[in-house]
Amino acid sequence: MRGAFVVQLGPESQPSKGRFEGWVQEVESCTELRFRSGEELLKFIGKRFGLTVALSRKASDEGNLNEPLPCGQKGSHKGRKSP
Repeated sequence: MRGAFVVQLGPESQPSKGRFEGWVQEVESCTELRFRSGEELLKFIGKRFGLTVALSRKASDEGNLNEPLPCGQKGSHKGRKSP
């Protein structure tokens, strides 16, 4: 699912004060990030989305529209339990 992300906010998040911390994962690539600010979260999403768009354009130019994007590296919290 291209362009999809899962975001889990941690207990230290205080959205009304602009404080965000937690985990984000890009669904397509399984790439994950532990973020400690809204800025880190948005930077990650922007970077991953930009890469997805670029890879999609390249696949389109090469006629490979149905090929899946390569899976990225998994994050460092292997074995972490889901909520």
